[in-house]
Amino acid sequence: MENRPANKGVRDLPRNVERDQEARKERCEQILSVAVQLIAQKGLEATKISDIAAKVGISHGLVYNYFQSKEELFASLLNKNLDSLRHHLEQVVKLPGPALEKLTALVENMLRNQWDDALFHQMFIDQILTSDSIGEELKQSVRERISDNLDIIAALFREGQKEGSILDGDPRQHSLVLMSCIRSATLFKRRELYVRFDAQSILRYFVAR
Repeated sequence: MENRPANKGVRDLPRNVERDQEARKERCEQILSVAVQLIAQKGLEATKISDIAAKVGISHGLVYNYFQSKEELFASLLNKNLDSLRHHLEQVVKLPGPALEKLTALVENMLRNQWDDALFHQMFIDQILTSDSIGEELKQSVRERISDNLDIIAALFREGQKEGSILDGDPRQHSLVLMSCIRSATLFKRRELYVRFDAQSILRYFVAR
């Protein structure tokens, strides 16, 4: 009987660790979410760790318990958004049916959800790649991951060309133009320009006639 409290404490230890890990994950997500808001409002260079900490409601120094530097925070934010886009692209590739149907599903989903993550990370990436305060290692990592995502879309265009449904041309150029169109459509909608875009109106520029 005397050993029960000690054993109970041992059994509770993993649960406490799990709780701590979950709490840490939630705090990291909160910090990243606030960082998104501030970067959207102020831009990359003007956003400071102290601003993020103040909006989260924690001390400046406590942020560094979760992210060792401003660049690490930005890298985590980039990875989160790029991973989200990569997952979405991979799910589309797995869909049954011809390539044109998969491309249509891709565009419809992005337009339907306004794809805020994709729009944000593209604007964020633009700032990252042109910032003098961001190291070349992070910039190169971003370039490689963008290239990987474009390769997935390019593979769909290449598949469509083999099926005869997509115009000839460089599949990677097609993929870059497609993502640029989606980004522009989302941006126009956000700015209330009321330009109507749908999957068919965008993809018709790529469809073989």
